[in-house]
Amino acid sequence: MRYLNKIVFINSAAIRYSEVQLDGNIHLIGTQGVGKSTILRAILFFYNADTQRLGIPVEKKSYQDYYFPYADSSIIYEVAREDGWFTVLSYKTMNRICYRFIASPYRPDLFIDEEGAPYPSDRIRSVLDKNGIKYSGAISTYEEYRNILYGNSDNKRDYSCYSLMESGSYQNIIRTIQNVLLNSRLEADYIKQTIITSLNEADSVIDLSRYRSHLSGFEAQLNDIGVFREPGMARKATGISTLSDDIRKRDLRINDLCRQLRGAYLQTERILPELSRKIHEQEAVKSDFYKQRDKLDAESKNRTATMEGELAVLKNSLSEAEAKRVFYAGKDIQTAMDRCNKLEILQQEQESLVVEKDLLSSKNKEASVLHANLIANLKNELAGFENEKQKQLLAAETEINARREARREYYRRLREESRHAASEEKERLLVDREKRTTEVAALKMRIKTARGQSGTSEELEAVKGRLGNYDANRKDLELKIRELKYELNYQTKEFETAEKHLDEDYQKLAESNEVKIEALSAKLAELTEFLDNQKDSFFNWLSEHKPGWEQTIGQVCDERLLYGKEFTAEVGEGDTFYGIRFTSGIHRNVKTKEDYLTEKKEAEEKRAGIQRFIATARQDLEAAKENLRKQYQSSVKPIKEDIYHAEYELEQLAVRKKEDESRLSALRDQATRLRQEEIRRLEEELNAAEAVLSSIQQEIATLQGKMDRELASLDEQEKDELAALDKELSVAREAISEEIARKKAELEERKSGYDREQLDSLTASGGDPKRLEEIHSRLAYIGGEIKYINETKALIIEYLKDKREMLDKVPDWTTESLRLQQIIHGEREELKKRLADVNRSIFKVDAELKELKESNRKALENREEYHRSTLLDWFTSRESIFSSMNRTDTDGDCRSLVREITIRISEQSQKLSELRKEITAYTGNFSEDNVFAFKTSFSDDKEYMDFACDLKEFIDEDKVSEYQSRINTRNSDIFRQITSDTKSMVSQEGNIRGVVDQINADFKEKNFVGIIQCIEMRIDPSQNKIVNLLKEIKRFNEEYSWDLGQNLFASSTDDTTTREKATTLLRELIKSMDAYSGNLIRLADFFDLKFRVIENRNDTGFVERLTNVGSEGTDILVKSMVNIMLLNVFKRNASTVFSDFRLHCMMDEIGKLHPNNVAGILKFANDRDILLINGSPTEQDALSYKHIYKLEKDTDSFTRIRRVITQFD
Repeated sequence: MRYLNKIVFINSAAIRYSEVQLDGNIHLIGTQGVGKSTILRAILFFYNADTQRLGIPVEKKSYQDYYFPYADSSIIYEVAREDGWFTVLSYKTMNRICYRFIASPYRPDLFIDEEGAPYPSDRIRSVLDKNGIKYSGAISTYEEYRNILYGNSDNKRDYSCYSLMESGSYQNIIRTIQNVLLNSRLEADYIKQTIITSLNEADSVIDLSRYRSHLSGFEAQLNDIGVFREPGMARKATGISTLSDDIRKRDLRINDLCRQLRGAYLQTERILPELSRKIHEQEAVKSDFYKQRDKLDAESKNRTATMEGELAVLKNSLSEAEAKRVFYAGKDIQTAMDRCNKLEILQQEQESLVVEKDLLSSKNKEASVLHANLIANLKNELAGFENEKQKQLLAAETEINARREARREYYRRLREESRHAASEEKERLLVDREKRTTEVAALKMRIKTARGQSGTSEELEAVKGRLGNYDANRKDLELKIRELKYELNYQTKEFETAEKHLDEDYQKLAESNEVKIEALSAKLAELTEFLDNQKDSFFNWLSEHKPGWEQTIGQVCDERLLYGKEFTAEVGEGDTFYGIRFTSGIHRNVKTKEDYLTEKKEAEEKRAGIQRFIATARQDLEAAKENLRKQYQSSVKPIKEDIYHAEYELEQLAVRKKEDESRLSALRDQATRLRQEEIRRLEEELNAAEAVLSSIQQEIATLQGKMDRELASLDEQEKDELAALDKELSVAREAISEEIARKKAELEERKSGYDREQLDSLTASGGDPKRLEEIHSRLAYIGGEIKYINETKALIIEYLKDKREMLDKVPDWTTESLRLQQIIHGEREELKKRLADVNRSIFKVDAELKELKESNRKALENREEYHRSTLLDWFTSRESIFSSMNRTDTDGDCRSLVREITIRISEQSQKLSELRKEITAYTGNFSEDNVFAFKTSFSDDKEYMDFACDLKEFIDEDKVSEYQSRINTRNSDIFRQITSDTKSMVSQEGNIRGVVDQINADFKEKNFVGIIQCIEMRIDPSQNKIVNLLKEIKRFNEEYSWDLGQNLFASSTDDTTTREKATTLLRELIKSMDAYSGNLIRLADFFDLKFRVIENRNDTGFVERLTNVGSEGTDILVKSMVNIMLLNVFKRNASTVFSDFRLHCMMDEIGKLHPNNVAGILKFANDRDILLINGSPTEQDALSYKHIYKLEKDTDSFTRIRRVITQFD
């Protein structure tokens, strides 16, 4: 026998030290507040180890703080076993209650020293070790403690030696003991569960979550399929598919344009360096032309600078000469020169006249001598005059001859320079003619080549190449489509085969397990019937009256004898069987009731496990099919996408072929037009070049004629000038001859005069006064002239200098000036021509450069447009396209492509907006958790498109029929599952009813409380709506199981009633489960338990809850009796290994009961191996208790416990 034997308080709950024996009925007496409830709660804590369910008011100290105020505080429980004793030490460490199980009866010396001081927990361990006593480790959790105490431990260490019983359902014991002490309400649910647990530790339940999972969205599924089948919805679905297909094609076109944009960008990036290089080269060429122009200008200026300087000097000299001429003309320089030229003559004449004057003035000279002197004087004068004139003539001849040579040299030099200039110009013209001739020949060749060409271009050749590849590309695409469709068909067949295998495997599994379930159900029915009938059997009698019978009479009794009801037996002395002591070497394993209950439990668990296995297998099947479907969809989706893209590409291929054919025709026309324009342009260039060549030839002829004319003109000018010089010399000679002749004539006249004067003088004796007067006048004139000459001499000298240096050079300077002007003019004209050629080249380069810069500008704009487009949403969403380095041929540029893409994106956005509206309107007809798993809310356009594509596939593959079939199968399965679960639950009602009958009979047989005439329990049909629906479904399935396996969506008249009834039942079940807060339907829910109490002729009738039955004392009494009966039922079935143990129930304030009722309740409990521990202020029936303890408070307010009475057996 196992039971709690003793409780010991050490420094606990205001108790210094006290031992309280618990091996019988115990009564604690004392006034209020002395600690009766404290002891009762400490005992309750032994059983429940739950500080929250001890009835301690919240305003008071907690269990830890009150019962363990000191470090050495402890409560010790001593437990008796059939094989000895063990002790449970409870103490506090770190504000937590801990336990140690000690393999020893309670000994004070293990916990208190010789002076009475308690040991702390560490010291207790040392003492135990010193005494060689085994003990457990520190148990720090209440759950672990309860599992050890009640034998439910699954620890690695074996704690079975510390168990009060061995049961996994000990919670009902705890709860019942609690209810007695705390006087809790008595409710049917608790009683039902206690009864069920007493029969089977594992409670039978129906997991509604499985049903909810199976029936999740059932009504919505029916509605969804009906809605999907509506014609209007079908039209909407078709419209969505068409619209999404249009959007997909638009998207593919946009992707193609994006690839073209990427190609255009890469092309731009490729040509930009080339354009930059060409621009740089052309800029260099242009710079070279500018440099050439500057060089030509500089060279021309260098060539003309000297001439222009010379010309400026000449012009300045001519200007100065003109000024001098004007100045000397104003001085009448020629007259002055003539007068000065007569100086020597005048001097000679003066000398002659002076001589003559002297002679004429001399009176003592003879006339003959005077005459002779005068004649001699005349001769001398004439000779001097002639000499002077000869000198003048010689000087004039010398000067004229020098001038003649100078002019001849001048004109020779002019002719040489003219020839040289003409030669250089002619050479230049000849080179230019050769260049122009070559250019004309080249143009003629280009025209000939252009006329012989058929007209082509890179683009035209590219178009021809593409047209040549179209057929091959078409065949490749058609082959690719055929291969993809073959792969798709193969994948589809593989999927259908795999799905079929899954269904076949599940069907085989379900059928084999259904057979097992039927066998287990038959076995359970047999066991249930057997256990229901064993109440009055020999087996039951042996179990109650002959412990250990299994090893004795059970070894030789047949099961028919053991479980038969017709027998007479009594317990005799000894261990004989009909006077024979029997021992066999063969041991027979005799089944006990617990073995049958265990067998039944195992069968139920096995059947439930198989049912769960089937349900799980069904779920696994659905999950496997769903996974298979997802794998199939994930594997075929790329194939379908590839097929769609290939078909789109094939369609686009035909479009592009047609476009390229039109493009080829246009390019050919364009090439012909360009060729004609090129020929026309070349012919115009040829005409211009020939005109220039003709002009050059004309210039050459003109230059030759001009040179000839210039040379002839120079010859003529030279001839004229030389003739003028000859004439000037001749004039000078004639003038001198005339002057000499005049002089001679004058002197002859004077000689004649002298002759006449000689005759006259001979007549007269003195000189001629008239002559002297003439001489005097003449001398005065000559003196004036000489004075004039002397005064004018400096001017004459300056004039001669200026004449020599300037005036005489004016003709040369004028000629040279004209020559230089002509040369400079010719140089400037030549410079203009050369500059015109260079400017034409510069203009051509500028045109090419402008075209290159324009191309570069457009390329930069295209690149900038591309970079700007990278910030747009459509660019970032197609990053993979734009990150590719593959180039796609395109005729467009970035700007035009971005513009086209933007327009198409806008159009696509409108289409997407339309699609969103259509899909929103379409999905609005379905619930969020619709059967097709259609999305009803979408976060982005991709989800809308995915939905549209999935919807198209859903329609094309008629998946709605698949869903219908799946729902039919699943709901048929749920009907069968509900039927099986419900049948299992209903089959156990008989056992429960038998327990209730036992309790009722137990009360009638062992009721020692006279005030309570009747305590009766009754099982009524359950009022649980779900339970009733499950039973209704069970009946319906048993009647229409075949019809349910057909089609819930059938529209035939024969199936309508069955379908509507099945649908109604499932809908009602779903509705009831939604209203039900729990997930489990327990066996207790399958029936209602009601109580009936008759107390002093007060009949409560059958009610579900006992709260106030009569007076307060009566209410306590009734509740205690019911709990004791329940505890007894549970106690009998709690431990499968042994049932020889006792439990305690605590009742506080027992004084509220009449003494007769106290005695009755004690007897009522003791007959069921339940001990009562009561508390009250006074004792009224001392003999009813084994021990009576009186509690008092000492002067220090410590509780002292004194044993008043002990009855010995």
